[in-house]
Amino acid sequence: MKNLLNIKRIVTSILALCILEFVFFKNETLIKIIISPFIICSVAILFESIFDILNKERISNIFKFIFRISFFLYVFGFLIYVFYYSIISKTYSLLIIDFIFFIFTIPIFKGAFFKKK
Repeated sequence: MKNLLNIKRIVTSILALCILEFVFFKNETLIKIIISPFIICSVAILFESIFDILNKERISNIFKFIFRISFFLYVFGFLIYVFYYSIISKTYSLLIIDFIFFIFTIPIFKGAFFKKK
């Protein structure tokens, strides 16, 4: 059952990579910056699933860690950009919403990287 789930993840990540790479190479620089973390996440899921099927747990965990880093860099980068934009445009209601998302993201980040044993 675990291998079936990993095969599904491999197929999904390959499809996502095909779509993302098509969009990546067809667009300008700003779109490439936005799409890059999604490509990194797709590659990380692909290799994590492959090494999980091959029972290489240590290498699989490395790709899981790469996925987490890429995901949280994107999330925190987006939140910081929204914070900057809300200050520049003086949209303080957006600043409050951004602050709320930031508060909820920090425990998820702690849980992903600093698990209690």
